[in-house]
Amino acid sequence: MFMVNPKGDDYSIPFLLGVLNSSLIRAYWIDRFYDQRSTFPKIKGTYLERLPICNVDLDDPAEKRRHDLVVGMVEGMLRLHKELAGAKTPNEKETIQRQIAATDAQTDQLVYELYGLTNEEIRIVEEATRVS
Repeated sequence: MFMVNPKGDDYSIPFLLGVLNSSLIRAYWIDRFYDQRSTFPKIKGTYLERLPICNVDLDDPAEKRRHDLVVGMVEGMLRLHKELAGAKTPNEKETIQRQIAATDAQTDQLVYELYGLTNEEIRIVEEATRVS
């Protein structure tokens, strides 16, 4: 069952996937909803409804560019995970895992820009997600 359904045509599923999997939303989730369970954490629809998904003005060229870059990063991440599943050597796996980590970091930076985070706020988010 798919719990998150965008309303209207303003968001693409890959964009939402990028935002929902970002360090920013992870830090928010940990702060607001995390129940300390190590297995099968409780994820309620009411929690998902309260996630702060930013409004992107696709008529604004700068916001559209960031939206499209997030979509591209997510599509690249999905491709990399398929490649990782088919990797045959430890060296190949390590190379792909590094590409995944770099893509993840780039996606986080784009999400930080979308939300207008300051360097101090970014530091707090990254510290919060590093601890958990």
